[in-house]
Amino acid sequence: MNPNVLNKDKIRVEWDELGEGICGDYNSDDPEDIELLRFTVSRCMEDGTYEQINDASYCTQVPVSATNAQRKNLLKWLMSEVYEDASKGNSIKKLCERLSWISLDSIVNNCIDQTYVL
Repeated sequence: MNPNVLNKDKIRVEWDELGEGICGDYNSDDPEDIELLRFTVSRCMEDGTYEQINDASYCTQVPVSATNAQRKNLLKWLMSEVYEDASKGNSIKKLCERLSWISLDSIVNNCIDQTYVL
């Protein structure tokens, strides 16, 4: 399994490394900045291509240094949270906003930990 992509039926959740950091663009010259992963939720279209669902792409508190196993586990968890509404065509904006707070601690706690600060 690709640690950066998870498909279930017609829904896809994937990690993107877009150079985002704690306060906007990642600054490698700032020793306190951390490059973070973004998750994106997409839906498979009739022609087999994937189209991003509106308002379903958010930067997280997960560092790009996360291991493949950590990335896979978090993708499985994200999918379990968004799958039902995304597959029904419901808006997942508010849910994804809440999920943007996931961190590596989320794996251990198996919950969204909004108190964790990098």
